[in-house]
Amino acid sequence: MKVSPSVISCKLEFLRDQIEMSVNSGADQFHLDIMDGHFVPNLTMGGDLISAIRRCTDLPLEAHMMVTNPDKYWKVFSDAGADILMFHYESPVNLKKCFRDVKEEGKRYGIVINPDTPFSAVKDLVDDAEILLIMSVYPGFSGQSFIDGITQKISEAREYIDQHSLETQIEIDGGINNRTGQIAVDSGADILVSASYIYGGDIGKNISYLKNLVRTKI
Repeated sequence: MKVSPSVISCKLEFLRDQIEMSVNSGADQFHLDIMDGHFVPNLTMGGDLISAIRRCTDLPLEAHMMVTNPDKYWKVFSDAGADILMFHYESPVNLKKCFRDVKEEGKRYGIVINPDTPFSAVKDLVDDAEILLIMSVYPGFSGQSFIDGITQKISEAREYIDQHSLETQIEIDGGINNRTGQIAVDSGADILVSASYIYGGDIGKNISYLKNLVRTKI
């Protein structure tokens, strides 16, 4: 199981220390929640903070762009050090063109779907995607509770990806903790994003717990 700590819950005054602690505890990559105050009702990090995080670690950085015009801004995040550019299906842009542009830049991309977007909406887009990120909360704020009904969508995506022998990884973001992590894994997740659970407690213990989860249902 891969774990992608979301640095939105880091304490900025201890950013380097908490990132280093995450790396030493087995984090596989870092999740960067980028919000523009328009696509979602919150405003968070920009290119400068991504550059600061890039200087703290060599692990992959995934830029989750909760922005209305990701086609205008993904290059800013890429230049700042993001390795994987995550586009919302719900963004009002030409996603296929964005994906081509990202690949031409030598970077990777992922697709994000909100809780009320069916997996069927992105079936024709996942073939070449690094990650399919399924939101288990509505995007915009950290600390929300996991939507249990999302598990059917995770299982549907798992079945499709396995049947078509795709390398796309399924990532789950929202309300992941020591209870819901197992639910997500049993449904078919490959990567768990966690913010407040990891950074609101014992970082090493919490990352280790998520990394050691195994699928108990087939």
